[in-house]
This record gives sequence, C-alpha cells and structure tokens, in this order.
Amino acid sequence: MAAGDGQDDSRPATSRASRIAVLVTALVLCLVVSALQVSTPPSSHIASVLVGVPAVIAFAFGPPMILGSAVVAAGVRWALLPAEPERIGSAVGTTVVIGVIAVLSCFVVRRGERESARLQEVTSVAEAAQRAVLRPPPDTVGRFRTAASYRAAAQYARIGGDLYAVADTAHGVRALIGDVRGKGLGAVSTATTVLGSFHEAAYTEPSLGPLAARLDTGLSRFLPDDEAFVTALLIEIAPDGLTHAYSCGHPPPLVLREGTVRELPAAPGLPLGLRALPTPSASATDGPAPPGTRLRPGDTLLLYTDGIAETRDRSGAFYPLTDRLTAYQAAHPDPVDPHHLLAWLLDDAQDYGRADTHDDAALLALTWQTYEDPRPREWAA
Repeated sequence: MAAGDGQDDSRPATSRASRIAVLVTALVLCLVVSALQVSTPPSSHIASVLVGVPAVIAFAFGPPMILGSAVVAAGVRWALLPAEPERIGSAVGTTVVIGVIAVLSCFVVRRGERESARLQEVTSVAEAAQRAVLRPPPDTVGRFRTAASYRAAAQYARIGGDLYAVADTAHGVRALIGDVRGKGLGAVSTATTVLGSFHEAAYTEPSLGPLAARLDTGLSRFLPDDEAFVTALLIEIAPDGLTHAYSCGHPPPLVLREGTVRELPAAPGLPLGLRALPTPSASATDGPAPPGTRLRPGDTLLLYTDGIAETRDRSGAFYPLTDRLTAYQAAHPDPVDPHHLLAWLLDDAQDYGRADTHDDAALLALTWQTYEDPRPREWAA
C-alpha cells in the first residue's frame, strides 16, 4: 500500500495469519510484563521489556500500527507506575526509548516498502520485456497444441538468454529454441536478434540448413564479441507429419509417444555465431542430414535448453530427463497436455535441484491433436 494514504499500510506479502500472530505476540508480551511487574519487587525493571512492542509490530505492520503500538506500550508502562511510585524517571526513560524504537521501526519499514515497490516496478518492466521478446505461441499452431515455459536463473529475473519461437509456414510448422552464451542484458539483446531473424526467414527459406545460415548471418552482423555464440535447434514438421531437425550445437528434441521417450535425430551444425570461423572443410560446418521422422497424432515433441538437462542434485548427478518424462507419461496417460507437461517438468527439475538453479531454462512442447480443431489455423509468435 502506498505511503500516506491514511490506511493501515501493512505489507502485501504479509499474510493475515502472520499479522494475527504478531498482534497476539505483542498482546501477550504486554500482559506478561504487566503480571510480572505487579508480582515482583520494584527493582526488577521488568516493565522496560515493553520497549520491544513496536519492534514486534514492525514485523507485519506499517507505521500507523507501529506508532499505535508505541502509544499502547507507553500507556501500559505508565499504568504500571503505581506498582513502583518512586520510579517516575524510569517510566520517562522507558517511554522515550519506546518512541525512539517506534520511529526507527517506521523508518526501516518505509525503506523496505520503497525497495519492494521498486523491485515490483522492475519486475513488471522485465515481464513486459519478456512478453515483447518471447511472445508466447498460441494454443494451436497448425495441427499442434503448443505450450512454452521459461525459468530465469536469477531469483527475481523474468527474462534471460534462452529463446523460443513457432511459425506456421508454407513448409510446415517450424520451431526454434536456443540458448545464448552468457547472461544479462547482452544475452537478451542477442536473443532478440536471433528471434527477429527467425520470424523473417522461417517463411522464405526452403529447408532448415539455409534457415540456420540466415540466422547465423543475421547474428554475425550483430555480435560485438568473437567468442559469443548461440546454440539453437530448428524443427520443421510437414503437414503429413514428416519431421526434420537441425541442431546448431543444441540438445536434440524428444518425442513422447505412448509412454515412451526417444530422441529425434538432428542434422549437426555449428552454433550460431561460429560459422565464420575457419574450418578444415565444409563437412566441419554441417554434418549429413539424417532421414526424417514421421510423427503421428497424439505424439508430443519437446524442445528444451540445458538449464533443464543440466540441473544437478546435491550429489552432482544430472536430472534424469528421459526417465522422468517416462514416469510422467505413466502417471498421466495420453493425450498429453503440453501446458501441464511443462509446468510439471519445471517444478520437478527445480525440486530435483533443490531450487539451486544456475542457468536459465526454456521449454517448448508441440502435441499433435488427435481430433480436428474447429478453430481457424493461426499463429502469433
């Protein structure tokens, strides 16, 4: 709640149960101090403990409640004066200390609220930037239900160097997932360049090899660092289900079919941004293309970045992606819901790594619908 609105500006992140617990604690503190002060000798100085009441209230409330609790604590202290009538100076000193602690608590809470508001503003800007750079695919692209998820490595980040895109073209459904070397705004800028090139070239290039070359050319004009590069995976699914993959140094996609998980073969290529480096021969740049794989209705194609596959537990063991996907299918029979699959996978990997993530993680899933969707075909990557 904004400052100066005249209302109780308790912090939004504080739950109702927490506020009640804090109020009960402060009340119990006042009652216990009062009981002990009355039942013990005047020299015990127990009433001085009341100086902690405003600090307790500050754990869950804003300045109005803090100042109100200070007034109550000071009132209790003076109400206990008849139990020690000769210690007016002590009562005055306790009242002053209560006031000082209340003022300091108000200052700390206000500063925390300003920092929280600033963090929320930055987070909202980051979320807007993510929506602009990584526009989520529609629920349906061609014959496929689609879903995409992103988890940034930084605790409060909403965007990083991973990227994905989907396009419904005359050549079939084409998809891209990539991982920019590095983090921060530089990685975001690089990802934006790759996505822009993909949205332009995906509709015109006849096959994935030339499409990868176009992405590399566009990226090479932009990269300020010769050591910068982007690993990427390109997918093309023809209307009859024949699927080809082209890997620019990226992990291969996975096909989920009837409880099984297998890798989709991908033609090998260099990461984007490294094609201009000297190579011994043309074969060092691009390997032979494997035969296409024909998908069937009900199949799910999963594209991912190494932020998922390289998640480690405390013993250093990698996340068993294939095994976990097999277990997921056993627990959730066909048809696979791509949105539920990605949400489950991110949570499962995070639990496996005990939330100790050091890399961004992006996921893109395409599930071939087993029925004809009456909605018009569209895409808006």
